[in-house]
Amino acid sequence: MVKIAIVGIGGFGAAYLHAVSVLEREGSACLAAVADTRLEAFPEQVATLREHGVALFPSHTALMDSGIAVDLMTMPLPIFLHAPLTIECLHRGKHVLVEKPPAATLAQAVAMRDAALASGKHCGVGFQLSTSRWVSTVRDLVARGALGRLTRVAALCLGERDDAYYARSPWAGKLRLGDTVVRDGSMNNPIAHYLHLLLRVAGAVDGRATAHPVAVEAELYAGHRIDTEDTHTLRAELDCGATLHFTGSMCSPGEAYYAVRIEGTAGSITLQVFPESPTVADFPGAEGMEFPPIMEEDGPGTTTAIFRNYVDVLDGRAPALACSIEDTLGFAEVVEMAFNGERITPLWNTAHIERSVNTLPDGRESHLTHLRGIASYGREAFASGALFSELGAPWAVAPQRVTLDAVMR
Repeated sequence: MVKIAIVGIGGFGAAYLHAVSVLEREGSACLAAVADTRLEAFPEQVATLREHGVALFPSHTALMDSGIAVDLMTMPLPIFLHAPLTIECLHRGKHVLVEKPPAATLAQAVAMRDAALASGKHCGVGFQLSTSRWVSTVRDLVARGALGRLTRVAALCLGERDDAYYARSPWAGKLRLGDTVVRDGSMNNPIAHYLHLLLRVAGAVDGRATAHPVAVEAELYAGHRIDTEDTHTLRAELDCGATLHFTGSMCSPGEAYYAVRIEGTAGSITLQVFPESPTVADFPGAEGMEFPPIMEEDGPGTTTAIFRNYVDVLDGRAPALACSIEDTLGFAEVVEMAFNGERITPLWNTAHIERSVNTLPDGRESHLTHLRGIASYGREAFASGALFSELGAPWAVAPQRVTLDAVMR
């Protein structure tokens, strides 16, 4: 049985606690220890953990210094802590699962990969859609040439966040905390899964886990009063010959709308994730073909599946991690190129922004920020492959083209 430790039980830590509880019921793993610098902030969870005999520690260092038997350290932590804690745990002989994104910078992600290689331990990243049966099906179709030559992979993610979301922690919505790089932007946090998905699908062209960017044009905007971006559109030239187009905003009013489109010279595949809708496949031989869901409860496409795969690897039931640190370097490269020069256009003090009151579950009031026209511009960008500036959005600023060579120097 694999013994698991969780470092950080606030925020997304709840999903990690749930995932381990599922594996405990399945009999493949157990929660041996929890570490958090703010245990006193979670009295109910702490009481439950104590009842179940889980060892509690005030830090990851105290946990490892205790000598308690742990096979896998898992870390749903703030972005800027991913690299230093992962590298420390690897050097101390522990396998590691860190939440997405892999790190705040490309250099940090590379250092994590190097630490994993040097330690001989596994380092996984919680890009949960790496376990999705839908993604595997599409990768297989791309690899077989069912869509002809792959030409474009695209995703659109439209949603909304209120001020409370950015007030939840000192690092939320920040580019930096002092000298520490954070990069808590929409593409690097809430909708990062879909950027990674696109790179994963494109990697199937030549049998790799991920494609890599050659050059990126990115437009970054801040509708909320934050340092980083909450709205973006980017276009990347990939080393497999296809183009990647990724558009997202946390300033779009109403129901969330997420969609993915894969295009080739012989056809296309389109999935509307939210609101949920069946996959539309248009290529020779697609008639009557059924696609699995992109996410299945506690199954493929979820955080639970990432944990299940990791445990299976450690127990010898699976050959490889669904998403290793190596598999995320293409993602880290795109983000590094997009944020190059930190050219973020603030829109929060312009006439293009609308604000409205949002009542929280506890009765407190917060405010929603909406960018005028973002839903229509987003859908047009998704359909055409154009950037906001090319569509004539009144708030848009033309981007610079950044090459991978430039950011690697």
